[in-house]
Amino acid sequence: MSNLEELAEKVVRDLSAGFDKKPVITFLNSNNEGFAEILLRDDSGMTVGFTVDPLAPEVEILYEMAYRIPTAYVEFYSLGLPVVPGTERPASPRIIHDSVVWEDPSEQGTWSCPVGEYTLDYGYGSA
Repeated sequence: MSNLEELAEKVVRDLSAGFDKKPVITFLNSNNEGFAEILLRDDSGMTVGFTVDPLAPEVEILYEMAYRIPTAYVEFYSLGLPVVPGTERPASPRIIHDSVVWEDPSEQGTWSCPVGEYTLDYGYGSA
């Protein structure tokens, strides 16, 4: 079973590069169907949630989080993150081989960086 908190932290760390707001994240145990519920709450109390299969391969869980958590940031803060370096476009997650990367959705293959390693200075590398 994957550590959901660690995987979510990779995504949130990337979204926090140059942005100081972070939602509170709550992890609820598996429901009747075996899915874990992940709830994000902003300072106003607005909550957005989604479910993941905690028994799925880690790469699939991380992809789902990298897809869903930025969507919550759009709902909470009207901001698409992380941003593709040199643009105002938000990056999109993609599974490549056995890892999840951020990439430019408009120019596939021109830029990417592993989820959890995005920095504002260069767009990739150790945070």
